[in-house]
Amino acid sequence: MTPSWRSIPMPFDVARLPRNSAGRPVPGNIAWYEADDDGSLLVAQDHEWGGHLTCQCTPGRGTPKFGEQCPVRQREFMLQRKCGLCTRSIDPTAQLVFIGETNARYYLEPPLHELCAAYALKVCPVLHANGERTEVALTQSYALAEDRITDMTDERALRRSTFPFGHPFAPYLGVLEFFLAVPHDPERLPAPVWLAERAPQLPA
Repeated sequence: MTPSWRSIPMPFDVARLPRNSAGRPVPGNIAWYEADDDGSLLVAQDHEWGGHLTCQCTPGRGTPKFGEQCPVRQREFMLQRKCGLCTRSIDPTAQLVFIGETNARYYLEPPLHELCAAYALKVCPVLHANGERTEVALTQSYALAEDRITDMTDERALRRSTFPFGHPFAPYLGVLEFFLAVPHDPERLPAPVWLAERAPQLPA
């Protein structure tokens, strides 16, 4: 059973995040919806990225949609090496953590501080339930790729393709939604092993 998030000590930068109606801190990359949001995809256009999904959500306003990322903040965090949980920058010399499936080639969730990763693994019911199927990738740097929407099926399902970061033709071939992180030479460990043996201790 997942420990109650109320019983797990919060890192300082996590405690300052906006909360949901139950008082739970909401990760910085999560999308928020207000009552009048119809769920439409908003596409903007600029010189650098071509067509790209944008978002008008504001953290703390409306209802957070856990498991759904704001494309604007996701791309910002990936580009600027910001923690996907607490939103703070990760020092260029610091080890960072990606959380995902075993032997994942890339990650859709932004990197995390080690302390934030330890907290997330303890309180997230999905990560906790997956046990050793959840893996941490430890690295100090990563490359980016572009996840772009290239088409829509008759059933209105989105088709997407992955492009090298900054590919000159990518803006003409699809609408940018997210960046994908590809860690350099990661050390991979099952999440429970990392938590038990290597993760920093949460504040008392």
